[in-house]
Amino acid sequence: MKSWIAGKVPDYQKKVELQKLFDKYLPDTLFYCAKTFKHIIPQVQISMVICICKLLENIFKHHEVKGLEYIFVFAVIWCVGGGYAEKDGKDYSKEFSNWWKTEYKIVRFPGKGTVFDYYVDIEQSTLEDWSKMSSSDIISTIDTTKAIPNYTIPTVNTISASYLMRQFIQINHCPQLVGLAGCGKTQIIKGLLNELTNNSEEYIQQIINFNFYTDANLLQMIMEQFLEKKAGKTFAPIGKYKLLYFVDDMNMPARDPYDT
Repeated sequence: MKSWIAGKVPDYQKKVELQKLFDKYLPDTLFYCAKTFKHIIPQVQISMVICICKLLENIFKHHEVKGLEYIFVFAVIWCVGGGYAEKDGKDYSKEFSNWWKTEYKIVRFPGKGTVFDYYVDIEQSTLEDWSKMSSSDIISTIDTTKAIPNYTIPTVNTISASYLMRQFIQINHCPQLVGLAGCGKTQIIKGLLNELTNNSEEYIQQIINFNFYTDANLLQMIMEQFLEKKAGKTFAPIGKYKLLYFVDDMNMPARDPYDT
């Protein structure tokens, strides 16, 4: 964390403020969460810290941040608490939200909903409902000749997940969606990938569906389909594109003898 601040944050005053915010929020939050809550899958603390740094880095890269504490709180909430859901009969996401509102009151969240129902308007340094990010003319963009799975209807959950994944993709950090079967993970990711590839000449995509029989050799063969040899042992996507791999159903393959 200190090396990231030293290497990625050019402004000296912002470095000092970030260090104070890390010291203020992170140790107590990580300690209490490890003691009290359970992620939907196990996570290590260094991974959450890296996610916070990557999210902040991309926001700093594309925006002039005025309310630094607002952005920092947003990053900590999602990178630490974003992996909570209902587990063992408890809604850890809601419990985390209630604890945060009680523990930290400098950045005040509205009483309605949870801390995950709001994002930070960077220009105004205010908390806004995710629904304000939805496009008002979504109906006019729908082609009724195409199948329903070609569209991702904007809701609070789809908008927030897409926004966060976009931030990580822009900084070349791989996001992972985890949830119960049928909760919409695949549809959210496909909607984001279609948006990135159709509205930009920077990305191309490849979808890889895992199953019980997927092994390392098959995965390598699939991943190499969209690659071309550039020079020597260097392989890269066609042209100057960035290739986005979407690996679906990562938990499906049988474990190999090395338990990988």
